[in-house]
Amino acid sequence: MSLSYGEELRRICTDLRVSEPLSRHTSLAIGGPADYFAEVSTFDEIRSLRLFVEANHIPVFFLGAGSNLLISDKGVRGIVLRLQGEFRNASFEGETVQAGASVWMPSLSRQAAEHGLSGLEPLIGVPGTIGGGLIMNAGTREGSLGDVVESVDVLSAEGGKQTLLREEIGFEYRRSGLAGRWILSSRLRLKAADRSTIISRIDELLKYRARTQPLGTSNCGSVFKNPQGEWAARLIEQAGLKSFRAGGAHISERHANFIINDRQAKAADIRELMDVVQKKVFEKFGIKLELEIKLVGEW
Repeated sequence: MSLSYGEELRRICTDLRVSEPLSRHTSLAIGGPADYFAEVSTFDEIRSLRLFVEANHIPVFFLGAGSNLLISDKGVRGIVLRLQGEFRNASFEGETVQAGASVWMPSLSRQAAEHGLSGLEPLIGVPGTIGGGLIMNAGTREGSLGDVVESVDVLSAEGGKQTLLREEIGFEYRRSGLAGRWILSSRLRLKAADRSTIISRIDELLKYRARTQPLGTSNCGSVFKNPQGEWAARLIEQAGLKSFRAGGAHISERHANFIINDRQAKAADIRELMDVVQKKVFEKFGIKLELEIKLVGEW
């Protein structure tokens, strides 16, 4: 992408940076530069941006919390967009919540518990935003975001707001029909329950996560999807790959479906580990592990 759109983009966006290193914005601390890194805070801003990029054929990648993705060392062409301002708001009414695309899922889980609403407990340990969570139907073995979605508001290419009902979206295991959509917010349907019971359940889930996952490290969450009837972590461990290293990264000793950047790893190091895992697990079990992590940028 030509870097000739800066002046116009600055009129549209709350914040705009040129050649921004994306390693500053990902949980793996990996990623080359974005041509433009932009933030918008209002519906009017995102509408103006959508119309501008459609008219000029500029690619846009939405960046939420920067987890569950691996950005190429070569970076990302076009605009990397992050939503702020009104997109970080959540409002409760009865047993429903309207949550902006940039609402942090663990925070929303806590807020729902304080309101005596159940259904978001499985998201307490999922380090991502509602927007990203909707696209990949984020969740854990206890449940997924798609389980409680009533509708999703998206922005059309013509700049209009469109509401998609749950049955139009097609939620599946770690995927949905929202890929490529400009997600604005989602309406979630929860269930009233005892507040103390919900909070206790959340605390149990957080303790389990602390025991089983490598918290406090530079990682992207689960790298591979669980095959039907199996656990990716078990397969990787049984293939003898716990602690296996490539360059500045290694497979976690605590949870074999996590890869940790502990020595200023490059994206290429992570890709090498993923390739080794897929090859070894297939050789031993005849199972081709599918990526849960999203590959972004030029490879």
